[in-house]
Amino acid sequence: MTTETVRADDGATAEVRLYRRTDDPSAPVLVCMPAMGTRAVSYTPLAEALAAAGFQVALGELRGQGTSSVQAGRGVRYGYHEIVAYDFPALFRTVAAAFPGAPRHLLGHSLGGQLGTLYLSQEPHMAAGAVLVGAPSCHYRGWPFPRSLGMLAGFRLAAAFSSAYGYFPGRRIGVLGNDSAQILRDMATQVRTGRYDVPSSPVDFEPWLAKLDLPVLAVTVKGDGMAPPAGVRGLSDKLTSARVTHWELVLGDGVPGSRHYGWIRDHASLVERVRTFVDRA
Repeated sequence: MTTETVRADDGATAEVRLYRRTDDPSAPVLVCMPAMGTRAVSYTPLAEALAAAGFQVALGELRGQGTSSVQAGRGVRYGYHEIVAYDFPALFRTVAAAFPGAPRHLLGHSLGGQLGTLYLSQEPHMAAGAVLVGAPSCHYRGWPFPRSLGMLAGFRLAAAFSSAYGYFPGRRIGVLGNDSAQILRDMATQVRTGRYDVPSSPVDFEPWLAKLDLPVLAVTVKGDGMAPPAGVRGLSDKLTSARVTHWELVLGDGVPGSRHYGWIRDHASLVERVRTFVDRA
């Protein structure tokens, strides 16, 4: 494993962890992107398992987390726009240069999958396909009642609190990680409207998502309350030109913690399913 620095056009940097196959440099590359508030290093067990299964892997970082030069705090502003317009293009360019001639697939978890899909809707030629794990549209109607109303009220409250406080102090309050107030405003808007037409971006991504013509594997984790089946379909149903395959991942009974993250370690069946998907794609 080696690391390289990804430098976005606005000057922000982050490290990407690269798992190369010297015996087969043309092997497919999985560009793994984390969930909201989650450091890339948390996905090391998954990256190592994918590498052992014959893939090459690029483990990226979301802005504001881990090795990102931008850290959430008062006066630090970034939202979906900066991640989609600056960070993802820089990451995929770096990966393309590091793995010349190898096909690339997005493997995005939760927000990493959502924003990765928005990026690919703009530059579909940069990937041969996408695997979206627990990546829902955050529209509140994707959750069963009454939790749907809790989602709607909770994100409105979080966005308002973040605006007043200056950022979202997730580590202090024990909910996800620290993040920008703008991220919370963008997410609260998408929770309310169901559309990827958010305050930070000049782009209405809805028509672009409908034009995205790539093979997509949409993975629902059974029992994942943070990405229920209707929420996952809420995103995949927007991809009307894509070839979408739905698959449910069932974790073992002894997996600790949240099902939304438990698959990162209980990943054997996912790795096998991704192998099949990539081979067909």
